[in-house]
Amino acid sequence: MSRLGESYLVRRGFRRGKRGTAYEAWHVRKGEYLALAAVLALSAFLNLFRLTSEGYSNVYYAATVKNMLTGWHNFFFASFDAGFVSVDKPPLALWVQAASAYLFGFHGWSLLLPQALAGVLSVGLVYYLVRRSFGPAAGLLAALTLALTPISVAINRHNNLEGLLVLAVLLAAWAFVLAVETGRLRWLLVGALVVGLGFNIKMLQVFLVLPAFYLLYLLAARTSWWRRFLRLGLAMVVLLAVSLSWAVAVDLTPVEQRPYVGSSFDNTVTDLMIGWNGVQRLTGSDNDTGDPGPLRLLNQQLGGQIGWLLPLAVVGLAAASWQRRPRLPLDRWHQALVLWGTWFATCAAFFSVAGDYDPHYLVMLAPAVAALVGAGVVALWNDYRSPGWRGWLLPLTLAGTASLQMHILIDYPAWSHRLAPVINPLRN
Repeated sequence: MSRLGESYLVRRGFRRGKRGTAYEAWHVRKGEYLALAAVLALSAFLNLFRLTSEGYSNVYYAATVKNMLTGWHNFFFASFDAGFVSVDKPPLALWVQAASAYLFGFHGWSLLLPQALAGVLSVGLVYYLVRRSFGPAAGLLAALTLALTPISVAINRHNNLEGLLVLAVLLAAWAFVLAVETGRLRWLLVGALVVGLGFNIKMLQVFLVLPAFYLLYLLAARTSWWRRFLRLGLAMVVLLAVSLSWAVAVDLTPVEQRPYVGSSFDNTVTDLMIGWNGVQRLTGSDNDTGDPGPLRLLNQQLGGQIGWLLPLAVVGLAAASWQRRPRLPLDRWHQALVLWGTWFATCAAFFSVAGDYDPHYLVMLAPAVAALVGAGVVALWNDYRSPGWRGWLLPLTLAGTASLQMHILIDYPAWSHRLAPVINPLRN
């Protein structure tokens, strides 16, 4: 390799060492990029292949978008029924779908396209966020896990709103991480703004990630404690201002000049937000998700969506946690564990006890599960290669995860016939 080429690689961070040259390091990085490209291509294939066969998916949202295209009034208020009734969700994701339908024509695939592309971007973001803390192997494993998680693929091929919501919370997570590392207020405010935009996609559901974001900033921000609380207070002001902007605009509009707010009792977005999309989700009753309890995410209704990876995520979190001793201020490793661990714990707790939600809401768990699987498998591999009892954790965890997956597949005979030999090659 020429001196000029080697000089460039040295400037990029690749230096000669005892174990290899800059040329060898470049090939390692090139292999990583090729692997990432393959994972993104796989995600794009799963999200986009035969997308037209999905039809209009949720016709409730499809009809809303069609009505929104008839005029700016219906567009702004997310009108469902010719300006008389609005849809029971905030409008931001539907605005994106309407823009796609305006550009490409009103077809099923044009409504599904934004979610499919958002899913691919989410895979790339998970790779980036996990890689910068746990290394390239963990980043690639996390990205592959998210790309293959059933509930993630399903929601990315649908016009339900969670695909865009997941992308929004991952962008917000990136901003909060930058706020912690740089100590700059602007990144914290950007993160709060993006969470506020997420609120205008699916209302209170986006707040499930706030404990993770705020705890990360409190424990790891490079500033004094009083400034941390002060800045989080400012971020909360931005968050509430952006979150409530559309709701306030609708509620202040005279009722004779706007549609009735669907699924509300008193024709206000405030009631919709607190009632149908708030308290009702926690206290209601829906048999589609099974009985509340600590093992709910592993039941017949939910286990095949994301529960099949929960044991690996939990053990992975523990394994990654004991790799290094935490010290304040937290390094990147422990910052990431706080972020993904709290995200996972908060969402898992909510979905275990909430009374009324649809199974596809579980996609909010997917980024945290993917991140913990990626970081955890790498940590377990390091333990496996080291002396001591922890070396047994990797094979035992993989065996336990495979057993759980085999059990879940019993409820899916067609898939069980195809996948069981892959999960357990020793199966008779």
